[in-house]
Amino acid sequence: MIKFFRKIRQNLLSEGKTGKYFKYAIGEIILVVIGILIALQINNWNEKRKASDFNIVLLKRVHKELAFNIEKANNIIEFYRDKDSLIYKVLTKNVSFDDYKTNRKYSTVLFSSREVNLANEDYINLIDNQDHINKDNDHIISKLKELYRTHKNEVDGADNFTLTKFLAFAERRKLNPWYYNYAVLDERTDEMVNYLLNDSYYINEIVLYQTRNLGDHNGQTLVFRNKAIEIYNDLSEYLDVKKDTSIIKDVKKYRHYLGTYVRKGNENKFVITERDNQLFFIVKNKAETTDLNEFIFYPDSKTYFTGPGNVFGKLLYDDNNEVTGFMRTRGTKVQLEYKKIK
Repeated sequence: MIKFFRKIRQNLLSEGKTGKYFKYAIGEIILVVIGILIALQINNWNEKRKASDFNIVLLKRVHKELAFNIEKANNIIEFYRDKDSLIYKVLTKNVSFDDYKTNRKYSTVLFSSREVNLANEDYINLIDNQDHINKDNDHIISKLKELYRTHKNEVDGADNFTLTKFLAFAERRKLNPWYYNYAVLDERTDEMVNYLLNDSYYINEIVLYQTRNLGDHNGQTLVFRNKAIEIYNDLSEYLDVKKDTSIIKDVKKYRHYLGTYVRKGNENKFVITERDNQLFFIVKNKAETTDLNEFIFYPDSKTYFTGPGNVFGKLLYDDNNEVTGFMRTRGTKVQLEYKKIK
């Protein structure tokens, strides 16, 4: 091709057609420039495609990490849900000597501990490569930064406190003479049961557990989970991937929650309603003319839910399996019953 163009130029010069030669030379230069520009554009397209592919890979990894962390958070919430009723019975003195002897769960209120241990490797990798992320993802990146830098850090702090208190209590517990029988032989001696019933240090530790574990640890885990669910939903739609139905639930299956509820001693109305495939818990004034507060409402199952706030909820049913109300509980600090009126 180069020899062909050179031959044309030589013929023009040999024939004395200088004007045509210069015009041709200029045209050839323009063609070369256009070729270079096209090559640069193609290269830019390739680089953008590679960046877009890399961007999608990073976000898909974060998407999976969010699902993993949501599951871990749910496990901790269910762990504390079981502890909630135990602590209520212990602190209200509704556990008898025989209960401790025959039912091991009452003796394990403080004898077991769990941490959330949230993962963040894929989030860190995303932030480390933030310069390669498309600008249209800025709103998701901002939410992720708040989730991990604020809410994960709060959960991590609660994890550390929980583990520290558990280890300290374990060190003190092993000094009791009944500890061998319990730890090795799985026996709850009379001496151990008297300790569980009457030891002031033990009872005070349960009171602290109610505040710091059921309250702070569970509450911060719950906030993280709810924020993570919101971002998981946004990412699912952006990436056009199938949503895990255990995370993003079909509201149609939970419409039995919908209704208006009242609580004795409180003039406000409490409404559970549906909007955009999401349940909301709305506090209204007595006349239902003003919304005083609104919370996203997350049902965990047909009967159990969490929130609003760091509390556990349970629907109440009649003999016909119709919802009559619900309970919100957290140890002895929160025991509220709501009646469904419509």
